[in-house]
Amino acid sequence: MSDSLTIQGTWQDGTTSAVLPAQLRCVGGQVYLFADGRELLRAPATQVALSPKLGRTPRYLSFGDRAGQLESSDHDNLDRLDRLVGSRGYGILHRLENHLGMVVLATLMVVVIVWGYFTWGVPAGSKALANRLPPDLLDRSAQETLEFLEEYSFEPSALSPQRQAEIRAEFGAFAPDYPIEKLRFYRGGDQGANAFALPNGTIIFTDEIVALANSSEELLAVFGHELGHVKYRHSLRQVIQGSAFSLTIALVTGEVSALGDLLLTAPLVFTQLSYSRQFELESDAYAVELLRENGRSPKALADILSKLYHSKRCEDKHDCREVPGEDANSDSEHRNHASWLRYLSTHPHLEERIALTRGMGE
Repeated sequence: MSDSLTIQGTWQDGTTSAVLPAQLRCVGGQVYLFADGRELLRAPATQVALSPKLGRTPRYLSFGDRAGQLESSDHDNLDRLDRLVGSRGYGILHRLENHLGMVVLATLMVVVIVWGYFTWGVPAGSKALANRLPPDLLDRSAQETLEFLEEYSFEPSALSPQRQAEIRAEFGAFAPDYPIEKLRFYRGGDQGANAFALPNGTIIFTDEIVALANSSEELLAVFGHELGHVKYRHSLRQVIQGSAFSLTIALVTGEVSALGDLLLTAPLVFTQLSYSRQFELESDAYAVELLRENGRSPKALADILSKLYHSKRCEDKHDCREVPGEDANSDSEHRNHASWLRYLSTHPHLEERIALTRGMGE
């Protein structure tokens, strides 16, 4: 490296808006700054601080405690000054930024970190948070959900008080630790045959699902499944995960309206909630274990799942009869279509749940 170098740029004094043509000369380890033909300062070269090199963007030079900075795009001479003052960290950073392999590696690392955050971080965080929410918050959320359902969806149950008492007695003996007063019955209306759990442990059975079950074991299987959702706080974890995704997107994009809508419509969210495949299978396993502990057949869960599936299918088609004239090709196309849908569904496919239920019951 030669003993001297000259860097062209512009000077901003930091106190006014003036931008003056400037020149920095480095001679024998000393720097001399000239602006508009006047010498502004002289100092050892080691007192010069350079901003990091980012591609071909201009760099800024400052001089200790003195106000103002020199802006320059004279990158060749700036690199020489960089080496002279010894700011090697910035040089390494620049080389990494311009190394294709390191750029690809950094990109892959970012992808892995983001994937890990959404795959493991958010579910783990939602589980921890769901288990720490105060009971009064859960009761308030459940009460608002019930009020919403009673106003817009459900009607008073048509089950006789005697029948409701019989079911409560069976459920109470099946799961003595469950506060049976939280069990509710309604006519399902548009919900049809259904049962679901609210955040505070309230479990709702519709008249339609009671009518659909052919035995007390099938009702107990549904009850055990919903107890699994309560035990593992699936509804809360599902909503928190959804909120976490929305919050992450809001932080990245600055768009918070989606998160606000979710929080304002919590009762509707709970009533329309679709559990993940993992949550459904976890609750199935819990129901099977309860059935076995009580000397009941786990087959009851598979039976009621099949009936629910066919019930929903009839509601969707408005006709449960087989269609005459369907040939093998159309049936094959239907099966192929269904095989794709099962991977798009948030619920495990019926066959998968039944198979796992029977496997756990053996």
